[in-house]
Amino acid sequence: MGKMILDVRNLTKRFGDLTAVDSISFSVESGEVFGVVGPNGAGKTTTIKMLTTLLPPTSGSANVGGVDIIRQAPRVRRAIGYVPQFLSADGSLSGYENLLIFAKLYDIPAQEREDLIRDPLHFMGLSESADKLVRSYSGGMIRRLEIAQAVLHRPRILYLDEPTVGLD
Repeated sequence: MGKMILDVRNLTKRFGDLTAVDSISFSVESGEVFGVVGPNGAGKTTTIKMLTTLLPPTSGSANVGGVDIIRQAPRVRRAIGYVPQFLSADGSLSGYENLLIFAKLYDIPAQEREDLIRDPLHFMGLSESADKLVRSYSGGMIRRLEIAQAVLHRPRILYLDEPTVGLD
């Protein structure tokens, strides 16, 4: 058995009288691929937003690598990568420039940025398009760029919300 990377206990989110997530519990070990499947409106995106610290839970708890999502949100954000449901890359910038902004946001030292940017671009098959404006990319290329952004800082856990949206 591997080390537990995600531990969720009785996580709940209410919006007034609407219970969007009702006392969900699960755990994920390091290296494990884990998926949440359900119909529209089942609370999948709301759960991911709580686990990425974008939305506070109403009750319950969750830890990412032993770090509490509520009390230690900044540490959680450094340990995770997140690809949102809707395409979000800046179309007025090149793929490289989008990643450069993320590198700066993650406080990656300037001398390390070039390799840390070029590696995920290559891995995602975007090296030849790196200097082109993202607005010229296909939907699938944008999605791959967003995955490159999400793994740029080498997170311990990667959240993909609707990962096939926009893929060619």
